[in-house]
Amino acid sequence: MNLRLMDKERDPWFESMDLQIPVFVYGTLMSGNSTRGLQMFPDAQLVGKAETKKANFSLWDLGNFPAVGIKGNNKIQGEVWNVSQETFDILDQIEGYPNFYTRQQVETTQGKAWMYYIPNVTDYEGVDQIKGSGTVKWERS
Repeated sequence: MNLRLMDKERDPWFESMDLQIPVFVYGTLMSGNSTRGLQMFPDAQLVGKAETKKANFSLWDLGNFPAVGIKGNNKIQGEVWNVSQETFDILDQIEGYPNFYTRQQVETTQGKAWMYYIPNVTDYEGVDQIKGSGTVKWERS
């Protein structure tokens, strides 16, 4: 299922969004990444640093990029960006949605936003959990 802005009429959450889609990012899409940070997208606007409000996630290092698992006991540190539908569609392609990453809305300290995660991330070889108590963040190794 692709989220489209025409869904605005069906979902009251979109009524106050002014045609911007909030996305929570925690890895290579964060500002400062010279490969594909969201600052490289002309219509993306940084809302600010953020973390998930609930501590029910896990964070995994897959080598060149991280992944969130939806089972765990951590908050995730990242950023919230507002993006256009066009950029949101490109992010879906970058993340391999829905076949690799999928996404869900999460509550962050900057409000509700879409977050990409990998279902059953532990099924992949070579993944290392980023452990910690409370809030965890990914840092490129």
